[in-house]
Amino acid sequence: MKAETVENILEIGTDLILKNGYHSVGINKILEVANIPKGSFYYYFKSKEDFGLQVIQYYSKNALSILKKYLADDTKVHKQRIISFFEDMQKVYTAKNFKEGCLLGNCSIELSDFSESFSHSVANELAKWQEVFENCILKGQDEGNIKKDESAKILSDFVLTMWEGALLRMKSAKNTDSIKIFIRYLKKYIL
Repeated sequence: MKAETVENILEIGTDLILKNGYHSVGINKILEVANIPKGSFYYYFKSKEDFGLQVIQYYSKNALSILKKYLADDTKVHKQRIISFFEDMQKVYTAKNFKEGCLLGNCSIELSDFSESFSHSVANELAKWQEVFENCILKGQDEGNIKKDESAKILSDFVLTMWEGALLRMKSAKNTDSIKIFIRYLKKYIL
């Protein structure tokens, strides 16, 4: 029962933080939306910071699951697996009216200077994402459908950094122009 409640609170917290930012989401709002009694928050979490760190891990775990499904699609070559992921994510963000973006990118901007533990948590989760991209790129390089002029490690870092930047630009411009440019250059020059 406790695990289900924590999962529910993390899911709600993830949604609230994506829409409003960490600092704009109060504990009372989380409790209200999760429909749990006031005062119960500290039964489930040590502090709001502990909650925020768990939200980062929860979000990353779910996002990694989606990413891994795309990159394990045996019907496509490795390059196309990566491109398909980004093309489909563009559709997701369009459907959300260019809002929210990536929780890790958002928290990196909002919280990395606020708390070292947030900074480390976001960096650790992004490193996991980079490793998944790196493995796919390496396999694509071995098969000959991804360029070999850079190491898979450098390419994965570059791809992830470009993607997070494209999402930040998308949020401020309220369009997917930056994502379209990212995907075009990814196809033509990067991979």
